[in-house]
Amino acid sequence: MPNLIWSGKKDQYNFSKLNFKNKELLQKSKQDLGILFERYQHKTLDNNLEKDWQNLLIWGENNKIMHLLLKDFSGKINLIYIDPPFATGGNFNYKIHIGEKNFSESAKAYSDIWKEGLEAYLSFLHERLMLMKHLLSENGSIYVHLDWHVSHYIKIILDEIFGIENFRNEIIWSYPAASVQTRRFFIRSYDVILFYTKSDDYIFNDNPNIYMEYSNRVKNALKKDEHGIFYYRGGSHNGKKLSRKVYVKEGGIFPRDVWNDIPYIRANTMEYQGFSTQKPERLLKRIILASSNEKDLIADFFCGSGTSLIVAEKLNRRWIGCDLAKHAIHITRKRILDISNSNNLFNWKETYDHYFQPFEVINLNTEFNTVNIPENFLKKEDANINMTGHPKFEVKICKDGKKVWIELKNYKLPYINLINDKIKPKIVSFHDLIDYWAVDFNHKDNCFNNVWFSYKTGKNRKLQLTSTPYYYKESNQYHIQVKVINVFGQENIQKYSVKIS
Repeated sequence: MPNLIWSGKKDQYNFSKLNFKNKELLQKSKQDLGILFERYQHKTLDNNLEKDWQNLLIWGENNKIMHLLLKDFSGKINLIYIDPPFATGGNFNYKIHIGEKNFSESAKAYSDIWKEGLEAYLSFLHERLMLMKHLLSENGSIYVHLDWHVSHYIKIILDEIFGIENFRNEIIWSYPAASVQTRRFFIRSYDVILFYTKSDDYIFNDNPNIYMEYSNRVKNALKKDEHGIFYYRGGSHNGKKLSRKVYVKEGGIFPRDVWNDIPYIRANTMEYQGFSTQKPERLLKRIILASSNEKDLIADFFCGSGTSLIVAEKLNRRWIGCDLAKHAIHITRKRILDISNSNNLFNWKETYDHYFQPFEVINLNTEFNTVNIPENFLKKEDANINMTGHPKFEVKICKDGKKVWIELKNYKLPYINLINDKIKPKIVSFHDLIDYWAVDFNHKDNCFNNVWFSYKTGKNRKLQLTSTPYYYKESNQYHIQVKVINVFGQENIQKYSVKIS
């Protein structure tokens, strides 16, 4: 079989031993939203421990994360979907919202420019695909989402890693082209999804919920009688025209490898997250339903705005997601927290109306509080200045017997005067700078338990400034931690003590 050779290609990769740090648990019970009932204790994945499973959202370099996961998850992930950089040579954006009137400004989400050329990109993805093969179960599948830039190179790499015999489909996701003005070539309006399996014994479901709609010609020909839905199939015999009823069991046809029935995301839709490379939930619905079963483990190591994770959640799958971009982790976190307000995958015009399953946020990076304000938010003369200092906030701890609640009273940004004159007038109140805040009423060890939280979304700009009351069962001295994340993603935690008698 032909292999792809390039400068810097390796057959083996070595990694240093690393540990997960700075765990953050987000958990909400259906009985009493805001009260944490159980503290998470890490357990290795085992089929007998499904009831103890916590979904994982990890911030850090995905090659390091996958190396860490090998210890407990080698051969145990049932489905991997990735939407990696496409080697486009451009930058991609997300939106930062400020204030309650939904003012937003674009900021760079990530750069897809490879200064060392195509060889660097191929080495980057080759290393990660090799790790993914080790993590994938024997009956597992991998879907690699790309476009015209490098899909032909990655197809050869996937043939080498997974075996050409395990190549199943090159799926074309065809969508309406944006308003492209070029007349120098044919307008590009599709992505490529390469579908491979680990072996010949793989999960693949004939599920009516993945079916494509009938063509308009077929839909117009459908009729209904007491026996069901049918159409007339024509023909002839001995020169006579014949027709017979053909009854249909499903509401569509089994998918071909060209998917032209799933639209891209528009800004006025409920699922839009302001993330320029966000993929539709209905695209991931088809992939996850086809190539996994309920309670299977789904992974996305370039999770971006979290589409694959939120769809896995809605379809009752377990999930692991990671991303190098801090804002991607935060967008995903809020999206999962807000899952009850999102679309129902099986009736798109309705809301999902279920609460999220417990999940853990893990930080593998050390520069968690690095100040990173986009240049277009700063005055020109301050665009290259090194910003220092941490925000400060003020809270009021209110107590009534064994009941305690927190009021957020103020928030101060030390570099507020560096914000340019277009953005700064939008900051009318201190909470215009806050995107999310949370309270751990009984902080222990190194895990921040988000017992109560409030956050803003692109569609809902209101922030609750007073937490719900927390009831302590026993008299004691307790440690409280309050976390605030501002619109630029900078996180600050302050500690307090309260005595319950």
